[in-house]
Amino acid sequence: LEGHIHGALAATEGWAPPFLVLIASGGHTHLYDVPAWGTYRLLGATRDDAAGEAFDKVARTLGLGYPGGPEIERLAREGDPRAVPFSVPMRGRAGYDFSFSGLKTAAVRFVQEGYAPADIAAGFQRVVVASLVGTLERAARATGRQRVVVAGGVAANRALREALSASGLEVALPPAGLTSDNGAMIALAAESRWRRAPEPDPFDVPAEPYWPLGEAG
Repeated sequence: LEGHIHGALAATEGWAPPFLVLIASGGHTHLYDVPAWGTYRLLGATRDDAAGEAFDKVARTLGLGYPGGPEIERLAREGDPRAVPFSVPMRGRAGYDFSFSGLKTAAVRFVQEGYAPADIAAGFQRVVVASLVGTLERAARATGRQRVVVAGGVAANRALREALSASGLEVALPPAGLTSDNGAMIALAAESRWRRAPEPDPFDVPAEPYWPLGEAG
């Protein structure tokens, strides 16, 4: 996750904390406040499916290929984003958590009711983007952060990028080649840590198979 953050900062100049970070991928939808390098305060996370996972599941429901994000985005260009009555998940609730599992159930129902696949794709994409950007905007107002980093595979979505551009926030997004998991972003994170603390870790440091970002010092 730290690699995703540094991948998103690869094309920026002079960015330093404090800022917010939204990581939206197939495995994560997490929102962090970053007051200083190496300090991550979790503000909210998905309660069920991650955003990218929801894209994959709805794409499968529509008979599309994998990964689902690019397939949904392609089909959505042919549809009406307001034609299908999707609801924005978690709208009006306190806090900064996300929820996307119910959108697959809704998509199945809309397929059964005969809505056009392109309209379902467009409507689904619209509410996912509204959920991500709306929650991020609320967190920015509450914390006073104007700069936000948006990373992970979902950050490649054009509709999300357009909504972020219109939000009024100062946004850092990863270059196209650094949105999904890659070695370059891990190298960037390692370089950042080395520059802050150039003394290497000893070779007897034990491996940690699961290390939540908020616990990484």
